[in-house]
Amino acid sequence: MPPDFTRTISDLISRIFRDKTGATATIVAIALPGLIGMGALGAETGVWFTIKLQNQSAADSAAIAAAYEVIGGKTDDTGDLTRAADEAARRNGYKGSTPAVAYPYGDGTVSNGIAVTLQQSQASLLAAMFLPGMTVANTAVAVIEVLDHACILALGTNSTDVELAVSTQLDMPGCSVAANSISSSAIELQSSSTVVARTLLTAGEISLQQTPIDPTMPPPEFVLSSPAMIGAPGVVDPYIGTLSHAYLIAGIPTTAKCKSKPSGSVSIYAGNCVISGKSLTNSQILLSANTQITGAWNISSSQIIDLSPGTYWITGDLKLQPNAVLKCSACDNTRGLGVTLILTTQSSKIGALSVAASARLALNAPNSGRFAGIVIVQDSHNLPPGTTYTSSYNTIGGVLDTTLNGLVYFPNSSVTFHGAPSAAGPQCLLLVVKTLNIDASSRLETGGCRTAGLGNLPVIYTVAISE
Repeated sequence: MPPDFTRTISDLISRIFRDKTGATATIVAIALPGLIGMGALGAETGVWFTIKLQNQSAADSAAIAAAYEVIGGKTDDTGDLTRAADEAARRNGYKGSTPAVAYPYGDGTVSNGIAVTLQQSQASLLAAMFLPGMTVANTAVAVIEVLDHACILALGTNSTDVELAVSTQLDMPGCSVAANSISSSAIELQSSSTVVARTLLTAGEISLQQTPIDPTMPPPEFVLSSPAMIGAPGVVDPYIGTLSHAYLIAGIPTTAKCKSKPSGSVSIYAGNCVISGKSLTNSQILLSANTQITGAWNISSSQIIDLSPGTYWITGDLKLQPNAVLKCSACDNTRGLGVTLILTTQSSKIGALSVAASARLALNAPNSGRFAGIVIVQDSHNLPPGTTYTSSYNTIGGVLDTTLNGLVYFPNSSVTFHGAPSAAGPQCLLLVVKTLNIDASSRLETGGCRTAGLGNLPVIYTVAISE
């Protein structure tokens, strides 16, 4: 090979190794995949962060939904609670796996909470060379808090549960109305009616003259301390597990016939005995405690029935005719002396209560004993097979200064009512009924119920996000 050719090749190779032209491009080419990957990772991190923010709202909604299921009495965290949480989360844009629900949940901050965890897997796109994917996790913890107690709990499910008649004022600033009906007029006010309450809660809607209201901007007829709640879970009857048929008739006298003796114009009957309602015809009667009145009891016009403190069982209809009086002179609400009337049966019929508009009814519940805090109760739970009611409608009215103090309990019946609690002593008047019509201005109160012996009140709950 000629020497010149060899020299030429050697010079060419030497120049290649000495030449620095294009070094920057080479470095950029080497670093470019890393730069692109880091930029892609930053961009995808922003996407994941956006998803996490969105899913936090979904988690909050899911926890709230599960908490309202608990309020409604459903506590199966793998069944009812998970279904409610999953539905609420997906309505709020969640696209991950089935939520994990923990109830009851506790940590250093919360006890007896409801925790919902959402997990959504996101595959990497631009940043796949650095991170194949990411699991976006969110947790929310809801707690159930007591908002108020209900003076009125209406248990009907598909009709107008609570109705105020024309020109009626319902004054209950210390408590609330709860109606479990899903009707568009579950709580209904007629013209010129007013309700003053802490709040109104219903599974359905609230209406004024058959027109549903906006609960966030209620008309002036609704004077509420807290916004009304519609579409809410039903309120649980707190007495359903206690006031059973067996509980109510325990201690009822069944054999001895009541005997009477005159004292002036008053017929005084001994207690711990049984008497027919048809035989109680004298114009003035004093009954003693623990008496069973069998069959229908019609307190006639201008007749005065005075009850000694204690319990009275009535196994038929109880009717107060115009100007009739049913009272307890020896009762003292301040001292906790009172009476309990129980409409029950030992056969197949449970009676109804009817109080004429001009009759006088003045009773208060005892504050101790088996029926503490209960003034009138209609037998309703775990009844003997075949038991029915003589009527599904009851009227508790009387003259406008009629007073009742304690629980009035008619969970299977409709009640037309007006009245107020006792003026003296702890004030406690609440109604648990199927449906209710307030036909004249009335006042209800739960502030004195615990002192009056009624500690277990219908509760209206609210839900808050704790974590």
